[in-house]
Amino acid sequence: MFQNYLKIAWRNLLQQKGFSFINIFGLTIGLTCCFLILLFVRHELSYDKFHAKYDRIYRINYLPKFAGLTEPLALTPPPVSPLLAANFPEVETSARMFRSPATVEVRATGQHAPVKFDEERFFFSDPAILTIFSFHFLKGDPHTALRDKFAVVVSAKAAQRYFGSTDPIGKTLIYEGKHPMTITGVIEDFPDNSHIYPDMIANYETMFATENEAARKNLPYNFVISHSYTYVLLRPGHAPERVNARFPAFLKTHADKEIASGIEYTLEPMRDFHLRSTAQNTPEPAGSITYVYIFMGIAGITLLIACINFINLSTARSLRRAKEVGIRKVLGSEKKQLIAQFLGESLLLSFLALVSSLVLIGVLLPVLNTLTNKQLTLNYLLKDMWLLPAFIGIAVLSGVLSGVYPAFFVSGFQPIVTLKGSFSSAKARGGLLRQALLGVQLAASIALIIGALVTFQQLTFLRDQPLGFDKDFIITVNTRNQKITNVFASASDSSYQRLKTFREVLLRNPQVQDITLSNNPLGSGGVHRNVVPEGYTQKENLMFTAILAVDHNFAETYGLKLVAGRHFSEAYAMDKTAAFLINEAAVKQYGWKTPSAAIGKGLNVEGKQGKIIGVLKDFHNQSLYAPIDGLVMSISQPELTVFSIKLRPKQVQQTIGFIRQQWDRFFPEKSFDYAFLDQNLAQQYDRDQRLSKLISYFAIMAILISCMGLFGLVSLVTQQKTKEIGIRKVLGASVPGLVAMLSKGYVGLVLIAMVIASPLAWWGMNQWLQTFAYKIDIAWWIFALAGLLTLLITLITVSFQSVKAALINPVRSLRSE
Repeated sequence: MFQNYLKIAWRNLLQQKGFSFINIFGLTIGLTCCFLILLFVRHELSYDKFHAKYDRIYRINYLPKFAGLTEPLALTPPPVSPLLAANFPEVETSARMFRSPATVEVRATGQHAPVKFDEERFFFSDPAILTIFSFHFLKGDPHTALRDKFAVVVSAKAAQRYFGSTDPIGKTLIYEGKHPMTITGVIEDFPDNSHIYPDMIANYETMFATENEAARKNLPYNFVISHSYTYVLLRPGHAPERVNARFPAFLKTHADKEIASGIEYTLEPMRDFHLRSTAQNTPEPAGSITYVYIFMGIAGITLLIACINFINLSTARSLRRAKEVGIRKVLGSEKKQLIAQFLGESLLLSFLALVSSLVLIGVLLPVLNTLTNKQLTLNYLLKDMWLLPAFIGIAVLSGVLSGVYPAFFVSGFQPIVTLKGSFSSAKARGGLLRQALLGVQLAASIALIIGALVTFQQLTFLRDQPLGFDKDFIITVNTRNQKITNVFASASDSSYQRLKTFREVLLRNPQVQDITLSNNPLGSGGVHRNVVPEGYTQKENLMFTAILAVDHNFAETYGLKLVAGRHFSEAYAMDKTAAFLINEAAVKQYGWKTPSAAIGKGLNVEGKQGKIIGVLKDFHNQSLYAPIDGLVMSISQPELTVFSIKLRPKQVQQTIGFIRQQWDRFFPEKSFDYAFLDQNLAQQYDRDQRLSKLISYFAIMAILISCMGLFGLVSLVTQQKTKEIGIRKVLGASVPGLVAMLSKGYVGLVLIAMVIASPLAWWGMNQWLQTFAYKIDIAWWIFALAGLLTLLITLITVSFQSVKAALINPVRSLRSE
């Protein structure tokens, strides 16, 4: 029996090649889109699950409420971790990890000079991290690898980069040019579904040895500074809520009493690190569960559109097989047998679509990786025990859902009625359902078009929004973890003179407009510190403000505008140690009525006393996700780590080559690693750019599937109306009149679909826009344009088939009847 069903299904598939192609193509595209997104979603949901103790690992998030922050920081003060085990019996162990991008040198065999590498993912960590995380040691002993000071564990990737096939154990790496470290272990690289990717891990105590004396004295006891990631392993069966409930008492005991009430610690489970965390300053950019839901919704919509195509075409085509059904019933076929036969045909088509989609996944996977910034491969599909069965299950379910109504619809035909050729009631029932499903399909397409237009408009708005400073033709060079305290300690220091000479040499090149130093380039935020304005006490003003360490010409280099006072100047000796620039937002934050009123007022920035000499016009020192906050600038040579070099528009690459040569001459201990500021600022919206492209691509796919389905549906409908069209032509109907008659129903459907889709799309996109502090208003023309585009595409598709049908000779069409 099954073999017979399969044989008949295959024969019908070959007899109706056009119908079969449209159905298979539409379902293939729908399944491919669904499967690709399922790959991405599965990958996102699998983050960090390779750790054996995944369900017991937590990170302490730190919310300094006295700083005015509403979102916690993933970084905590250094003293917290060593005190946990003694104060919380629920804690089995804990460890700190401090990320310290650095220049690392190695002297390879046969080379006279060290080879330098820039290590972005260099961490200092307590040895307990090796028992909390599941590190797979390829070489070395995990129990002793971080026991000794100046011991370092490297990833397999780093070991290959430094030593090739040579055994790295016992080899020496030089950290920041003067701290030799011995390699004691090689670990397997963490997979890409990890929230952290350590390439080098050194003993945490080594970090203190690399700092200056002031830092060594302060860091171990500082309960304010956000510094290290603190990971906690709870004992089995203990709930994090008990630890969270006792954190306030813990802080009152160990932290400064004046700030303990303004600090909040919470344990965040590892399962939330990637998708549900609101913490700032995470080791790597986190994902978003909202985006996962959006992607899943898009996948569902695309698959729904493909299934609707299937149902509509199958029900329309089933009317042409009515006599076949009637004959089969007369010959003794039961209803369940007819249902099985038509479901079998549907499942055969879905199986062919499944095979086609698996092939197409391999072709389109690089596109998905580009859109999502992932590195997914087909091996991931084979490794995951759930994915392939899920794919097959979705394909089968799509086939069943797409085929079940047509199967019941066809099996319900009465043999006497169908053999006579009069089954208008069946046509009416099928026509109403097809119209309803087509309306849903069009509404889904309109919603995707609206989404694509809104995301494009918002990102264009962000790109064109004035930031309040110059960002074009500025390159930034990060000196990473260089100990600036030793380099720029005073104006008489030889290294500082080296910097001044370097600047003078660069400015001799007419293509170099200016060069300045800071601890961060503009647009990337600032380090928040406690600031006490004049007239307040430390106890009254537990408020953090972003601090930017700069040199004298920073504001001029970036084109910042003054609204009161003056800029920093080397002509004023006090500017180097006791002067501040603030922005207009800081004036409001500190309660002064006008910018002029702030001039001459005193500030205490964590012990540094000084006067405000100027107020800058507000500018965006962080992404447009956040509003403009208060900002304080001060000259602080020990903190200057980032060069900003402003170039003239001509001969940019030649100028960069010149700068590279001078850099290697003046700073041979550091690599010249530069970035264009405008490109770095654009990367702040990289995730939303990818979302916009994804929605646009899927909108195109949805329209393509809809058009093909509509094309096939109109083709079947016009075939059913061949006699009517012929009679109308004989009675004098024109071709435009016939086209209008065949098309008018679709205009109403598009309008209804637009009414349904618009409020839903508005709500969804408005939710997305709430993540931005600066955003567009969703204009009416976006909905109108989406509706018009859909209407235009629909009419073109319908008209093509309608014109073709209207041009048929009426004698021929009537003879065929």
